[in-house]
Amino acid sequence: MTSQEEIKVVLLACGSFNPITNMHLRMFELARDHLEDSGKYRVVKGIISPVGDSYKKKGLIDASHRLKMARLATQNSDWITVDDWECQQPEWVETAKVVRHHYEELISSENNNDDVDTVRGGKRRKLKQNESICQIPKLCYLLGIGMYTRKVALKLKLRKVIEQVGDQYVIKTLSTFRNYVFSFRVNEEFQEFTKGLDNRHCKSLVQWEGNKIVCVQNGEKKNRGWAHWIEDDKLHLELYCEDQVCKQVFKRVV
Repeated sequence: MTSQEEIKVVLLACGSFNPITNMHLRMFELARDHLEDSGKYRVVKGIISPVGDSYKKKGLIDASHRLKMARLATQNSDWITVDDWECQQPEWVETAKVVRHHYEELISSENNNDDVDTVRGGKRRKLKQNESICQIPKLCYLLGIGMYTRKVALKLKLRKVIEQVGDQYVIKTLSTFRNYVFSFRVNEEFQEFTKGLDNRHCKSLVQWEGNKIVCVQNGEKKNRGWAHWIEDDKLHLELYCEDQVCKQVFKRVV
């Protein structure tokens, strides 16, 4: 099997590491050997994530010492690293949340181009981002979206589908990280909960303004909304909140 077909894998170990031992490091080596011997995977990194002091395990050494010992133990490794995010959290963090954190970090490090599928009246067009005049970090900050999600927003590859069924529209924003789907009727106000984005409730109203389909979202944040329109066979998207505007242009790909 060629290297192009191999699936890249990052190994993550959470625990107290109280203290770290040779077998902790051997665990990484055994896992890497097992995966790579299958011919299907290539391990590119190993991450040790010590638990924080708030775990309150009996006899738990201070996190700063456990972190320093782990870094000394891995200082000669060219693929195993020690991450301090978990042990710096003020409260104990569930393993699933630690995994999610590192997943977001890995995604944010990848350089991907956004692409979009749009559908209107049953016709599907494939579009690819052509130009971005974008203030995504500032916009996300205004909305109160967390730092790691903001990083993901800059790098994540998206797939957007806009469908029209009768007088109802459905807009789907799909990705490997998170999906956001909502439906509406033009000129009919509806309650929207931006679940997975900034998790706010707002009253939204979508209207046609010339060739643009425009949404005004009334809620905690002022001057919030978005607009879609097609011009010269390109899809334009404009997002705005308060004094920040994010503009993106997508071109059709065959």
